[in-house]
Order: sequence, then structure tokens, then C-alpha cells
Amino acid sequence: MDLLATGINAAVVAAVGLLLGYLGRGRFEQVDKRFEEMERRVDRLEDTVNTRMDGFQRSLDGMRSDITRVALAVGAAPEAGAGG
Repeated sequence: MDLLATGINAAVVAAVGLLLGYLGRGRFEQVDKRFEEMERRVDRLEDTVNTRMDGFQRSLDGMRSDITRVALAVGAAPEAGAGG
């Protein structure tokens, strides 16, 4: 009797496993596609942020250069101990 119960349990477990496999097929591919799309979006956003930061840095460097020219034009001298 135990052997019959074990056989039935094994058959039920196998059937449920097959059913879950059948119902879940394609789900992993969909999730993988969604993650790939999110990764592409993050990469595009990262590129946009990097481009903006590069432009900001160029602008900041230009302002620093202009301020230095103005300071030199009015005769300002660097302070002792100022790093730079």
C-alpha cells in the first residue's frame, strides 16, 4: 500500500511540475526582455547625463578662465598659500 501511495505522490508531483513548466514557459524570456529594455534606457540616460556634465564642465572652465583674465586685468595677485 505504501508503494502505491508513493507512486501516486510521485505522479502528482511530476504532473504538477509539468503543468507549472507549461504555464511558465516564455515568462523568463519576457522578464529578460524587460530587463534588457531597462538596461538600454539606463544606458541612454547615463549617456545624456554624461553629455550634460561635460557641457557643464566646459562652461565652468570657461567662466574660470574669464574670471582669471578679469582678475589679472585689474592687477589682482594670487594669495600666498592658495592652492591651484
